[in-house]
Amino acid sequence: MWLSRLPTLIPGHFFIPHSTGAVRAKFDRQGAQDWEAFLSLRATELRAGGRLVVVLPALDDDGSSKSLPLMDHANAVLGEMVEEGAILADERARMVLGAYPRRRQDLLAPFTHDGRFRHLIVEHCETSVLRDAAWADYEQDGDKEALATTRALFFRSTFAPSLATALTRAGDAGACRVFANRLEDGLKRRRLVNHPAPLHHLVGTIVLAKRGSRGTDQPPPR
Repeated sequence: MWLSRLPTLIPGHFFIPHSTGAVRAKFDRQGAQDWEAFLSLRATELRAGGRLVVVLPALDDDGSSKSLPLMDHANAVLGEMVEEGAILADERARMVLGAYPRRRQDLLAPFTHDGRFRHLIVEHCETSVLRDAAWADYEQDGDKEALATTRALFFRSTFAPSLATALTRAGDAGACRVFANRLEDGLKRRRLVNHPAPLHHLVGTIVLAKRGSRGTDQPPPR
C-alpha cells in the first residue's frame, strides 16, 4: 500500500489518485517498481507450491476511488488551515500520502509477459467493494454527528501522521497533535457533518502460487 519513496509532489492535492500527467506517471512508475520488489521478496521466501494472498486498497479499472470525496474534504480543510495561518503554504505543498491504491491491471502487470513472475503465477485476482458499516448505522439512526465523527477519526488515525511529517516542527509531538486536532475538527464540523455520504472502500485481492505444485501452471485470469 505504501510507496517506498515519494518521487514528486502533487500540485493542489495530497492524494496520488488526484495526480495527473507527468506527476501521475512518476507515481505509477514507483508503484510498479515497488510491487515488483515486493513480489520478488515474497517469491524468495515461498517454498515451491506455497501460496500467498495479498489484500490491499484498490481503484476501479478506470482509476477512480470511492474514497475521493473524503480526500477532497480533507484537502479543502488543509487549504483553510493555510488561510488561517495554522500551517504554512510550503508545509501544505509538501504533504503527500504515500498510499498507492492499485487497479486490477496494476496487480497483474508483472505477469503479462508469460503468465509468471519470479516463479509466481496468479490463481485469482479481483476487485470488490467493502461496504460502509458507519453508513449503514446512519441510515438507521440519521445521526449526522456520529457519522461525521467516525469519518474524521478514521482520517486522523490513518492519514494525519503521514501528513504531519511535512510540518516544519514534525519532530514536535505537541505541534503534530495541534495539527491533527485542527484537521479532525475542520473535517467534522466544517465539511462532513454537512455532507453525509457513503464511503464504500474498494479492495483488491490477489492469490499467488509459487510454481512447482500441481495445478499451478495456469495463466493469470484475463
